[in-house]
Amino acid sequence: MAARKTVRIGVVVNRQKPGARALLRDLLEYSHIHRDIEFLIEKDSAILLRQKGLPLAKLKDKVDLFLVAGGDGSLLEFVRALYPAQVPTLGVNLGSLGFLTTLAQRELAGALPLLARGKLRLSPRLALETIVHRRKKKEFYPCALNDVVVSRGGRSQLVRLRVHVGDVLVTEYVCDGLIVCTPTGSTAYSVSAGGPILSPDARVLALTPICPHTLTNRSIVVGTDHPIRIEIPPQPSSLVLQFDGISGGHLRAGDWIEIRPAPEPVVLAYTPETDFYSVLRQKLRWSGGSVPLHPPKCT
Repeated sequence: MAARKTVRIGVVVNRQKPGARALLRDLLEYSHIHRDIEFLIEKDSAILLRQKGLPLAKLKDKVDLFLVAGGDGSLLEFVRALYPAQVPTLGVNLGSLGFLTTLAQRELAGALPLLARGKLRLSPRLALETIVHRRKKKEFYPCALNDVVVSRGGRSQLVRLRVHVGDVLVTEYVCDGLIVCTPTGSTAYSVSAGGPILSPDARVLALTPICPHTLTNRSIVVGTDHPIRIEIPPQPSSLVLQFDGISGGHLRAGDWIEIRPAPEPVVLAYTPETDFYSVLRQKLRWSGGSVPLHPPKCT
């Protein structure tokens, strides 16, 4: 019988999170006992153990899977750094709430045998690429997994945003801002602004205005066949642009941005029993539990 292949897993932790050092020690102890997994620690994470790790640029070519421990913000930051590499990424939650980092730290030990056997469910996720057209330059942002947001920032006035889908004008929003989100990002900022929750396998985007002046301006779900264009009409001051919560600078009158699906998906990994709707029930405290689709008949 052929020996089972050793699975190589890259490990990245948020060093500021309680429990990060203990998690690294537990993983290394597991690999000393069970030879079916080899953990390779990313260089900044390895500082917690006073060891030398590998930079991400080298690590991504050596591993079968990444394990990222922290919160959703940690995973989003990692995804941006990894893109466009297609290494599956499993998120471990060291915080209190996570839609992307769904595996709790206490559940990790039980999941390691699944990782060793490759028994994970892979979920390719739509990401966004954005071209920012400013007066004197053009900037390219290759990957936003959750959303692209244009907002008023700290200014007190409402902003104006002229939005096209393809060549067709949608409307000129008067609002605090606009969120363009992927299905993955629909459970983040967009849902708190009244946007819909989208299934992660849906090939759609949501345009969600933030506190619109016109109450009939509601979130719109659009397809991905045409780019989304957001123009900045003349107004008193600049606007703030963000990608997954990270600043993309300011936008001024005459600037415009073009948003379209990124060419490669972001591949997230989950344990087999984890599905999108069970995560919703758990995180949003919806009712319902695990019941058979076809309960046995009473005799």
